[in-house]
Amino acid sequence: MRTVIFEGSPYQLGYKLGLEAKSIFASYIKNSHHFTKLLPWRDSDWLADIDKQIQQTFPRIYKELQGLADGCEQEFKDILLWNCRGDLLATGPEGCTSIAVKKDGRAIVAHNEDGDPNLRGHCFLLDARLDNGVRIFSFAYPGSIPGHTICANSHGLVYTVNNIRLVDQGAGLPRMIISRALLESKNCEAFIALLENHQRSGGFHYTVADKQSRQPYSVEAPFQGVSVNKAAPIAVHANHLVHKQQSNIAQTITKSSRCRQLRMEALAALQSESIDEEKCFNILQDIEENALPVFRTEPDDPDQENTLATGVFTLSNKGVEVVVYGMEDFSNPVKTQFLLE
Repeated sequence: MRTVIFEGSPYQLGYKLGLEAKSIFASYIKNSHHFTKLLPWRDSDWLADIDKQIQQTFPRIYKELQGLADGCEQEFKDILLWNCRGDLLATGPEGCTSIAVKKDGRAIVAHNEDGDPNLRGHCFLLDARLDNGVRIFSFAYPGSIPGHTICANSHGLVYTVNNIRLVDQGAGLPRMIISRALLESKNCEAFIALLENHQRSGGFHYTVADKQSRQPYSVEAPFQGVSVNKAAPIAVHANHLVHKQQSNIAQTITKSSRCRQLRMEALAALQSESIDEEKCFNILQDIEENALPVFRTEPDDPDQENTLATGVFTLSNKGVEVVVYGMEDFSNPVKTQFLLE
């Protein structure tokens, strides 16, 4: 998987992301049924209010969105709308599966990034040094700001993100805007505090860890509230709410999501004593004959999703090792490796 290297201001970063997305946004995304379903909100008071909220709360992210629209040569309203898609349409093709492990003084976070197979070959890894001194790393979808996928930063924080298909919509900032802000958090404490202090209109699940404590957490953050559980010693998540604290929240659980959660729980229980980075990766590549698979390659996937990348983070006293396997070719995944010290 190709890596886009960047250094500069929020607007310049957005512009670079826009250039990367320009062709596929015009030829596919804007004509897709996912985008078409968003059009009723294009000229709505809701979107106008979101525009103002982002400007006031996260002005740097707003500049990034402006740069993204300019680089992509699209109207700002369309780029903003696309980056609100999960708040407005919870059934979009962005599922994902995560594992967190605490073991032998280190933390492991592993993740399958599942998304629209039509975007395979157009996604990339972003390695950016911002003008505020923070280096951010993220798997990036074309036309989207970073921070809602496989993520890390130079503070030693890593996290992965799973879609939550909420039935209702809240009043607050879009979940992808909040996730972009989280990408610059200094540690898990600051990460969780940001979620608790900013109301969201949608919801995500986060698996998060930092190199200081090396204690991974499973964080469910629908707009109704934030639930935080330690990985003790293993936690798995397949894009629906599973914490007992969230059991009364209305959500849509697809058959794939339920199958992946149950399969991951079973595999993690079998390997709880010996689990390591390699076994986490192998669990995420599992294809069970009698159930919908964890590793998703089928063109007729019921959620219209395929695995686009698999990421494995190791947090230790040496720093943060990032390994991402790009799945452009399922038979020959491309391995990319970083060390954030």
